[in-house]
Amino acid sequence: MRKCSIKMKVTLWYTGILSVILILITAAVIVYTNMTGLLATEEEVQGAVTGFVGNIRFKNDTYYLDGDTEFYNDGVMFCVYDESGKLLYGSLPVDFPVQTTLQSNTARIVKNHNKEWMVYDGIYSYGQGKALWVRGLTSIHSVESFLSTVRKILLIIFPGLVVLIGVVGYFMTKRALKPVDDICERADKISGGDDLTQRLPLPKVQDEMYHLTVKFNEMFERLQKSFEKEKQFASDASHELRTPVAVLMSQCEYLLEHGELTEDQRQEAEVIMRQAKKMSSLVSQMLMIAREERMADPSQFEDVDMGMLAEIVAEELEFAAAKKEISIHVDVREECFVRGDQTLFMRFLMNLIQNAIVYGRKGGNVWIRITEEGEKIQGEVRDDGIGIGEEHLDKIWDRFYRADPSRGKEEGTGLGLSMVKWIAKVHNGEIHVESSLGKGSRFFFWFPKKR
Repeated sequence: MRKCSIKMKVTLWYTGILSVILILITAAVIVYTNMTGLLATEEEVQGAVTGFVGNIRFKNDTYYLDGDTEFYNDGVMFCVYDESGKLLYGSLPVDFPVQTTLQSNTARIVKNHNKEWMVYDGIYSYGQGKALWVRGLTSIHSVESFLSTVRKILLIIFPGLVVLIGVVGYFMTKRALKPVDDICERADKISGGDDLTQRLPLPKVQDEMYHLTVKFNEMFERLQKSFEKEKQFASDASHELRTPVAVLMSQCEYLLEHGELTEDQRQEAEVIMRQAKKMSSLVSQMLMIAREERMADPSQFEDVDMGMLAEIVAEELEFAAAKKEISIHVDVREECFVRGDQTLFMRFLMNLIQNAIVYGRKGGNVWIRITEEGEKIQGEVRDDGIGIGEEHLDKIWDRFYRADPSRGKEEGTGLGLSMVKWIAKVHNGEIHVESSLGKGSRFFFWFPKKR
């Protein structure tokens, strides 16, 4: 029950409550039908006995029966007894208990085996202490059959009604909660995208959905402001850090070139220099991200040949690859045009190929492939380096994340792949990774082909 959706919970409660009400109504109908059916039979027998007595003429100490008296009329049988209970006229049904006691003016049910009769006895006095008993009885099997049929019909209809109530209730609940689903779907699109300036459309009726939408829009407003402040802070901080980092690097360079240092002092200065360069690279990348996020305007996109761009980037990085004795293999098809920002696409390929070189093994290989597949341009950057552990694959796209141990020993800022992911998203592309420790990594991507 805890894992059910709200629609299902409401439907189950709605169906359960109505089912209980239906059970009570069904039970009441059955009881009422039993009571009215038996009461009608009782009144019928009593009236029949009264009518039969009209055929008897009492005079002084004797009585007379009309010659045309019938002892069976409309399903009711009649018997006449004297005051001692001796049967004088009429006959009893075959299975009726002969010894059934006469009871004055009392209607009752007499049972024997599987048969039931409604019995009514009337006593009529005449003369000096004399009396006649008139008994009327009728089988209530037909009544019981009718009541049994009614019960069966109700029991057959009941499950169908419950199912119908459940189905109708579910669709009513689904329709009532559809605005909530729409709000969740639109909110998910806004929160999953890059444009937090979008807002949910307000319903025309100011009901609960209206107030919920207002709250969502207020939340997006706060998120947008917070996000803008964060980006502005990153940009401002990176800009302010450039000067002190540059001063630190220049002073270290001067100290290493002109300072009279001992060996230990020189080693310490070199450590400072390396860390300053790393900090400078990080600041530069942060500034570049902040600048490019502001400048990524789809209206300014142009036709870019991904094949030619891959060749240019590969050629530019050959020197870095040669330092690790890594061979770069390029297999590209020219005129693989996509729509986008050429600078961003160059950064995209640069980061992927640099990543393959940095984490490739000495004397290894890097393969670059750009082809056309249907309506998409497909690309791949693959290496046979140290690889990435499976537990890190879904995290490598996060900013500043560096896997350990597969990536921990190499230098880097942790911003390259996050930028790659963002560039792919800006251009309606996709990028995925496959990797195994010690076997290398494969980054493959798709972009819509220029139309």
